[in-house]
Amino acid sequence: MALPPFERACVLIRHYETLHAPKHWPTIAYGHVVKKGENYKKRQYSHTEAERILRKDLSQLCAYYRGYGADSLLLACLAYNVGSGRIQNSTLLKKLKSGNRDIYQEYTSFSRYKGRRHPGLYRRRWMELELFFNP
Repeated sequence: MALPPFERACVLIRHYETLHAPKHWPTIAYGHVVKKGENYKKRQYSHTEAERILRKDLSQLCAYYRGYGADSLLLACLAYNVGSGRIQNSTLLKKLKSGNRDIYQEYTSFSRYKGRRHPGLYRRRWMELELFFNP
C-alpha cells in the first residue's frame, strides 16, 4: 500500500496477467491484445518492453474513465482485463454514473468464465476493489 495507486495497479496486473508468450498471440506482454494497425510482432517481449506497453495502455484507460474521478483507476483495471466494451452498458457503470456506490456485486460479476464464477478472476476483482475503490 506504500506504492502510489497507479504503481499498485501495474503490480496487480503483472501478477495476474504474467508475461505472455508468442503462442498467446494476439495477446502480448502483460495482456495487451494487438489491434489491427498496431506495429507489434509475434515474439517474446522482455519485461521492460511489456512494462512500457502496460503503462501506456493503463494510462490511456485511466484517461478514458477520467470522468469517474477516484473510480477511474478501478475502471481502467477492469477494462484492461475485460475490455472497455463490456463495461460500457453495464449495471456497474450505470450505478456509478447515478452516484450509487454499492457496486460490489456488479464489479465482482466480471469474474465469470464460461458461465461460472472463476475463483482466480473473483480474487482479482476482490483485490482491485480492495486496492482502488473508496466507498
